[in-house]
Amino acid sequence: MKYGDFSKDGREFIITNPATPRPWFNYLFNDIYHCLISQTGGGFSYLRDPKYYRIHRWDHLSSDRAGRYIYIKEKSKGKLWTLNWQPSRQKLDKWEARHGFGYTTISSSYQGIQGSVTYFVTQEAPVEIWLVSLTNTGRSARTLQVYPFVDLICGDVALETHYRNILCLYNESYFDKAVQAIVSFKQPFKSWHKPGYGFFAASFKTESFECRREAFVGPYGDLDDPVGLKAARLSNKGARGEDMVGVLQTTLSLKPGETKEFVVVSGITDNKADVPSLVKRFRSVGVAKKELEAIKAYWKRHLEQVWVETPDPKFNLMVNLWGKYQLYAITHWRGTSHYHGAEGGQGYRDTAQDVEGLLSADLSTARAKLERLLFYQYESGHAVSGFSEVEGTWENQGVQGVLKKADVAVWLPYSVVSYIKETGDIQFLEKVIPFHDKGEATVYEHILRAVRFIYEARGEHGLPLIGHADWNDAYDHVGIKGKGESVWLGMALVRAAKQVKELAEFLGDEAVAREMQQKADELTRIINEVGWDGSWYLAAFNDTGRRIGSQQNKEGKVPLNSQTWAILSGVVPPQRLASILNKIDKYLDTPYGPALFLPSYTEFNPGIGRVTSFCPGTKENAAVFSHACAFKVVADCTIKRADKAYETFSKLMPISKAKQDHDKYKVEPYVWAEYVIGPGAGERFGEGAFTWNTGTTPWMYVAATEWILGARREFKGLLIDPCIPKSWKEATIRRPFRGAVYEITIKNPMGVSSGVRALTVDGKPIRGTLIPVHGDGKTHRVEVVLGKGGSNHSHRTAGKRVLSRIS
Repeated sequence: MKYGDFSKDGREFIITNPATPRPWFNYLFNDIYHCLISQTGGGFSYLRDPKYYRIHRWDHLSSDRAGRYIYIKEKSKGKLWTLNWQPSRQKLDKWEARHGFGYTTISSSYQGIQGSVTYFVTQEAPVEIWLVSLTNTGRSARTLQVYPFVDLICGDVALETHYRNILCLYNESYFDKAVQAIVSFKQPFKSWHKPGYGFFAASFKTESFECRREAFVGPYGDLDDPVGLKAARLSNKGARGEDMVGVLQTTLSLKPGETKEFVVVSGITDNKADVPSLVKRFRSVGVAKKELEAIKAYWKRHLEQVWVETPDPKFNLMVNLWGKYQLYAITHWRGTSHYHGAEGGQGYRDTAQDVEGLLSADLSTARAKLERLLFYQYESGHAVSGFSEVEGTWENQGVQGVLKKADVAVWLPYSVVSYIKETGDIQFLEKVIPFHDKGEATVYEHILRAVRFIYEARGEHGLPLIGHADWNDAYDHVGIKGKGESVWLGMALVRAAKQVKELAEFLGDEAVAREMQQKADELTRIINEVGWDGSWYLAAFNDTGRRIGSQQNKEGKVPLNSQTWAILSGVVPPQRLASILNKIDKYLDTPYGPALFLPSYTEFNPGIGRVTSFCPGTKENAAVFSHACAFKVVADCTIKRADKAYETFSKLMPISKAKQDHDKYKVEPYVWAEYVIGPGAGERFGEGAFTWNTGTTPWMYVAATEWILGARREFKGLLIDPCIPKSWKEATIRRPFRGAVYEITIKNPMGVSSGVRALTVDGKPIRGTLIPVHGDGKTHRVEVVLGKGGSNHSHRTAGKRVLSRIS
């Protein structure tokens, strides 16, 4: 069964049945405020950090409550319903929800009253607006009582979850008559505690209000039929030392055919004095409509900067619109999602990959995030596992002297090198940025320390120590005693060393280039000597020396990441390549993409970790993990397996053929999911999980634009190296690059996958496949003709310029 589909232009996903198998969310946000909203208005919002400045209470996916609701009561007929469908879930005459870029609109009709509410976050302020319209489609006048509603926390959701009986005692909520708004907050309860002041107001005349949750819901009551709406008026009482809600009441009289509109203004600020001006600024239907149009124009402009056209409309839809919007959303707000409710901050490795993905689409945001990553690196070269801009770094709760997540620093060189290739801004390498603990260094020195730190922290086999985890967070007992080693991290370090070597050569830094080559060569030799298991590469060695991912193991064989990263890093020798590809294609592959390994673990193994305790087929226990599959897509392109890359890309798409049964797939069919439950789960095989917040997003965007369509950044220009399916006869990509825009048309008259036979820029032939930098602010038309015998290898060139002050 399907619960919705895309609009004709693909810019909205239209949901036609509110009872989706899981809540289907949209992300609405600006630089400081984030609203997660489901198709019925469920979810929560927060300021800056999803843990600390949480506004709304939201319980769980299973109920999708509470939410941002519009209750409607017609006293003369004894009817109570909600425009949203939730929480009363009455049968409506019509209902639909439209998730768009920067907004969500819910529309419904019930017995002659047609209503809609459009939710959006303002361009800059910590405010969300509900633009509400009610129309009387009947033949007689109607008088309605209307009640906008929110369930409030206004504080630290993690503490609220653990100590709700205590946290509620700090609560205070009241109706500010001067501002005509409910103001809610927690009294400070620690010397460091900085309250957030939530506000809830409307453009209509407020006739009564409610702040006390218990008074609204009633004893043993619920939101579907709250006792507070049975009386003529709300209690007009504030709350102190109890759970809070925000409810406003007004009366609307509608003549036949008449429409009335109002806005609801909701938000949070850490400065109470700002509340009046924020409410006043946005409490107008005209202002709200103008703001909404500006937001729509913003997203149209930003999403169209990079644009592709291929013979596959689903590919185009994900690359141009939904995958790209998801990339913007998670780069801004990596710290939370609707499936984990109380964590704050953002992961270090996640943010590093988001930066790399966003470079061609939003350079300024990517640069700002990159500088924060550099700051959250330690003087040693290691980096924090994650950080919050409100509460600081995630605590290291591991055994003293043992790394927590051993891989985090390896992602920093990738991001910096990619930034330099995208911008040509080599002066950035000279910028001095502090380390998080002590000292400071140039950006160049930061990435050198990252490589050197991981290289030095190695075990008895000569491979990097895994600490509490590598990319696979659930290998959390492999190195808990400080001896376990990661084969995959060795490969990732080889890739980092090679990229830094390439940068050093470009800069003319011969000493660093030699150092990085030596490190890459040594690790390549070690990986092939001790990390090869006969037909594939291992994942790791644990503290006791046990081989993880080996044919000697009963479960957890053929780790996908070690095979794909053997290709990405160039570690695999030619004579072993066919063997690992055979395992990926024949042993691991499924209708949804290759599994992370097979078979699933079925019982806890204290020498491996929680991966063995997950339900078989879920999360890192042999799910089809989309992030790892995205690595595979890029790996395929590096060895010119275009059709295999496209096959996996197509399987991963949320609109793939295998995911059209929404009752089976369950999750949002318009954004990338972290994983699909794998074959080890039996009848649940094929169920999607953990959407929006996934490293799949930047990797799939890069895979599509830089590897499949092949418009790839390099130090001296834009490399044109497509790797497209043989069946594609033509494709285009438009992308900005260093002060110019390139409109690239790829023609494939011979039905090949790669190999550039001819390349012209503005009608003039170019030798090779590298377009020199124009930087003239103009649009340049590029024509690429593929054919047998054409050039299909990456361009590598060393510059002669030597930077000073960076080592």
